[in-house]
Amino acid sequence: MSMRYSIAFKNLPFEPEKRQVIYVENQYDERINAAVKSNYEHIKWSFKQANLDFVYFPMFFNDEETMEKVLYYAPYLTSDIIEKAELRSSYLLRYMCHIENKEKITPSILYAPSKEDDEWVFQGLSIDFEENGNINFVQWTESLISDIEEEFVPIRWNTDRRFDGDIDDGILFRIDDDIESEARTEYSATPIFPDKAGKWLKQLGQECAEEEVDYTTASNDSSRLSLDKISEEDVSETIVELEKNIERLRLLGIPLAAIVEMVTKYETVSRLLLTNDLRILLPDYNNREVEMGPLYKAVYFLFLNHPEGIVLKHLEEYHRELVNYYLQTSQKKELTPRMIDSINSLEYPGNNSINSTLSRIKQYFKCTIDEHLAKNYYIVGRPGEPYKIALDKIIIEWEDEE
Repeated sequence: MSMRYSIAFKNLPFEPEKRQVIYVENQYDERINAAVKSNYEHIKWSFKQANLDFVYFPMFFNDEETMEKVLYYAPYLTSDIIEKAELRSSYLLRYMCHIENKEKITPSILYAPSKEDDEWVFQGLSIDFEENGNINFVQWTESLISDIEEEFVPIRWNTDRRFDGDIDDGILFRIDDDIESEARTEYSATPIFPDKAGKWLKQLGQECAEEEVDYTTASNDSSRLSLDKISEEDVSETIVELEKNIERLRLLGIPLAAIVEMVTKYETVSRLLLTNDLRILLPDYNNREVEMGPLYKAVYFLFLNHPEGIVLKHLEEYHRELVNYYLQTSQKKELTPRMIDSINSLEYPGNNSINSTLSRIKQYFKCTIDEHLAKNYYIVGRPGEPYKIALDKIIIEWEDEE
């Protein structure tokens, strides 16, 4: 018969996600682990249908969906490192308030965490099968989901047994409402550029000072919808989609803490590679591309070329340089009326266009790599002071011409 209990943890290196269901054990149980592994996809799917996330550490890196998230969080990992990575189901138990009771934690499911002062309390349900019986784990999983779903309510009081100081003591605990947290970051730094990329950026920015550009002539190319047009006309939908994708890729709670512990020693800051066709690549992050529309890319190039920073209300002083970048990134010879409006809007100090543009550039980086890495490439600053690339030494390279 399965036993219900509660268990307290302290000094957790993460904030548990309310709807995660975690498999734990103090010693490896061959029969149960074999049953989980052989039915893993069905078990994950079953929990997902109930809006629950099943966490099974031994197959953490074998899960295709999680693998995508891991590479988003740690794009510098190689397949060799990932294949050798190992997470054990006893990982969480090291944080028990009363570690002396660790041997009492037989194979179990932990769920519905709640915060009590400086401790996190989980509900537990042991997985108990007769020694000679067959394990119908799929059927058991479906029954388990039915049993625990009622626990995921705003408030519930429980007096079950608790693996704490005294194993037979009961305790009252409450499941609180979800708490959202947001990381705070502040940066102040100066990028440096290798000769080739630096010279190209400066040359490209200065070319307009040597030749006149007809800003009022519209292009006749109306056969396709440019990235710029999509970004400007459908900006709300674009940003919503970016945010959804970022949320889909984020690692949260226990999986994040586990992966951070494993990969921290491999972490690096990637170089920024500018290709001949003006793409932005991160070569040390498996050559990931940071995709963004021509206008946003032009603004980013402008700030790359000015490591000393730019005061936003003085942006009009860089008008010709910005125009030249915009023509290059949009692959046009002349500005269209829409492009002229976009630049004028950026340069006009009375609106919030430039701040919105910098925010969207952040979103493009966050959609490519996790925020803890992406923040190195943001354009940041304080009102009235120069805005600049966050990283103090950002290595920029230019793709060699063939």
